[in-house]
Amino acid sequence: MRESYLGQLLVASSTITDPMYANGVCLIVHDDETRVIGVMLNRPIEPNPEAFDAILGETHSKNSTEQQRRFSTQTEKTEESGTNSPFQDSDLPVSSRSLHFGGPLSGPIVALHQIRDYAEAETGDGIYVAAQKQHLVDLIRDRNEPFRLIVGHLGWNPEELEAEIASGHWHVLPANVDDVFSSASDMWSCVIRRATNSSLAKWIGLPDANSIGELN
Repeated sequence: MRESYLGQLLVASSTITDPMYANGVCLIVHDDETRVIGVMLNRPIEPNPEAFDAILGETHSKNSTEQQRRFSTQTEKTEESGTNSPFQDSDLPVSSRSLHFGGPLSGPIVALHQIRDYAEAETGDGIYVAAQKQHLVDLIRDRNEPFRLIVGHLGWNPEELEAEIASGHWHVLPANVDDVFSSASDMWSCVIRRATNSSLAKWIGLPDANSIGELN
């Protein structure tokens, strides 16, 4: 049976130069026989109010090209969409008007957080996912625990992801709360050594990535 990557971090190899993925850390939030879905964790966006409304889908949807431009801090409106925002702009405290670019594929805005009552799913130990409107609103208004609002995602069929991992594009590491909610600017540098050790341990047949440190 194929290994499930649900609740795992994909840590971009230091050899990756594509700005979409370079120094990226991705959390796998869904994995089944046909589709694996992940969200980038360290791509913050700080849009102006108009752009924020557009990202939420009130008046516009974003194709993958524009989302990549938004990651580069350039905002551009594209096509009209009939989707509704999960919450109105007035519902959002100013302090929460920060999003993360999850990937070039469009989809509903989601939140990663640590409160079971506001979740539809769990990915990793104590890491929860919310996409329903009321859960998002409750989570933002609660503000007692860290959370990340994420727009967009990455997607693979299982064979594609397996091939990318086998090619060394991604290192795989179990997700934990400290890593997922750490500073976006420091996240990759904090996990890349552990992730590389984990990959090396698998390649040489060691049962524990910590054994790599004993060999150094």
